[in-house]
Amino acid sequence: MRAAFADPFWVLRLMRDEEIIASLAAWAGSAGIGSGMISGLGAMRDVILGYYDETSKAYLKREIPGPVEILSLSGGVAGLEGRPYIHIHAAVSDREGRAWGGHLFRGTVTATGELYVLPGRMVLQRLKDAAEPFFLLDLPQHPLEGA
Repeated sequence: MRAAFADPFWVLRLMRDEEIIASLAAWAGSAGIGSGMISGLGAMRDVILGYYDETSKAYLKREIPGPVEILSLSGGVAGLEGRPYIHIHAAVSDREGRAWGGHLFRGTVTATGELYVLPGRMVLQRLKDAAEPFFLLDLPQHPLEGA
């Protein structure tokens, strides 16, 4: 990965064969990113996307061997159990123009991955939710909340 700070955001170029989620988490940890918004594009293979099924309270996963074009990649970074947690949704398409989207569990860069990270000014954490099988953002209460 190559990274450059283009104040106020970071520009990242992931290289061929880098796994997107693992690479972003490692970079966020070394860069001290405690929260932030992520967007990106590029191409990948060995993709696993998920759809959360409310009835079964489980992810339905779809494997897409690829290669696919990343139409859009959007998400964020927050802390989870002392490490950066990357939460990204992706839309991808194949050479016939078929498209898929969902929670990105895994994706390995092919030609390039171009990502943009806008760091937040506070550290955000995720905590286990009692009603869902997720670790949800634990946000401080804002004075205007509920107004």
